[in-house]
Amino acid sequence: MGWTRQGRSPVSSEDARRLFRYVTVDEWVDYRRIVAVFANTFFAEFAPEDVAGLLASDGIDIDPAVVADRLEQLRRWGNLTVSSSVGNPNSISDYYRRRNRYLITRAGQEVHGLVEGVLSRIDEVRDVSTSRLRSLRDALGFLISVDFETIDPEQLSDAVRNVFDPHEAFTSEITQFFAAINQWQARYDLNPEEFRFFAEVLVGYVGDRLDEIQRTARPIGRLLTELGPHVPKIVERISSGSRGLATRVDRAGLSDSVAVSRQRGSITDDWDHINNWFVATPIQQSRIDRLGRDAISAIRTLTLNLTRLSRIGVGASSRRADFLRLATFFDTAADSDECHRLSAAAFGMFAPVHLGRPSDDSADPTPVSVSWWDAPKASVAVSLRERGDTTNRGSTTPLRDLRGQQLVIRQKREAAAIARAEVDSELIAIGDLNGATISIQALPRVQQLLSRASRQPPEESGERRILDQQIACVVRTIPGSTAIASPEGSLTLYGVGVSFERVEE
Repeated sequence: MGWTRQGRSPVSSEDARRLFRYVTVDEWVDYRRIVAVFANTFFAEFAPEDVAGLLASDGIDIDPAVVADRLEQLRRWGNLTVSSSVGNPNSISDYYRRRNRYLITRAGQEVHGLVEGVLSRIDEVRDVSTSRLRSLRDALGFLISVDFETIDPEQLSDAVRNVFDPHEAFTSEITQFFAAINQWQARYDLNPEEFRFFAEVLVGYVGDRLDEIQRTARPIGRLLTELGPHVPKIVERISSGSRGLATRVDRAGLSDSVAVSRQRGSITDDWDHINNWFVATPIQQSRIDRLGRDAISAIRTLTLNLTRLSRIGVGASSRRADFLRLATFFDTAADSDECHRLSAAAFGMFAPVHLGRPSDDSADPTPVSVSWWDAPKASVAVSLRERGDTTNRGSTTPLRDLRGQQLVIRQKREAAAIARAEVDSELIAIGDLNGATISIQALPRVQQLLSRASRQPPEESGERRILDQQIACVVRTIPGSTAIASPEGSLTLYGVGVSFERVEE
């Protein structure tokens, strides 16, 4: 919500829509140049004569009377406003001259930036910078390390801003880039330079950048999950201790009448939004994963189009230039006979002649002298008969989702690692195995480590040693024997002593 100068009434959607009218009228070029004069000078005030002079200095000649009409129209649309400062006039005429000065409004400034961004970058290929993701990851790491009870609210606010600023810039870049990919995949009129760009640069770039984004996004998701329980405290500290404009408006009781943009991250909805980008749930993929999936699908379609264009020749699908050239020939033809000759040459309007080809059931080709009525029917593929091409149709088989199987394997490995650590702790606690009783799970571990240690070369002391994570198995030669008891049976080692030690890190 904003405010107009007359009566401080809220700006309606119709008033906001008028701000864009200056680029929809026939004289939009003049209006765009005039608005640029104000937008590039940081809210300076100009009279019509000043604007006309600045335009003339740039080589743009517009009558001052026309400039005055354009300025007044921009004021009615809301892009400009009349200055309320008249200074110290020396006369009545000087007063009216000073009063007739314009400056750009805040809404007009924002609309100008938006319009110029669209017009200047409509065909621009924007790069996706993963450095913003790394900045976001570092900011989250710092935020997790702070004490939310004692940190200064302003310092906490700065740390939260360091999280959301790079995220907002990254989401804008990647959304626009993938939207461009989605638009490019349907293009069939590529010129040679565009064909080389798509075939040699874009396809490989997207694959490399997607892989880098996925690698960087995974730790961000883990950090956001770890930070999740602290979000209510972060929002509370920012709201209670902030000295920003939004907080001052709330304390003054004006939040219902004056809308102020709040800092990103000061409400829980902002954190839910950033979580949706990087944290997947059992019922929903993260936004990063969905964008990657859509980008792969778009690149697959683009690759198929590039393959088709490479077969038929770049630009062969778009014959607009050829038809325009042919129309010029018809327009400049000397008489109707020449038009008929052009038509016959361009469209093949001759007597019907067919080419001989081997039939499916016979090795003999049909002679060209055989009439179409008497010749056997040719077998033509459905795609060639109905669509004029032989491109494979249908969607490609999607990749299998192996995340469930990977989770099961990961859980099994973790359980095995925990069980092995318990067995190692048991053996370390026993130490020398002579006369010891070990568990069923420990017996295979003893046999494994004993076999590996026996193959090791002896040390100076004559012992053979093997290290495996936190445990060391020591085998030495003794005059007697080592008896080991287990619920599954007993093991006797003659002339061999076995003991286990903890490996100090």
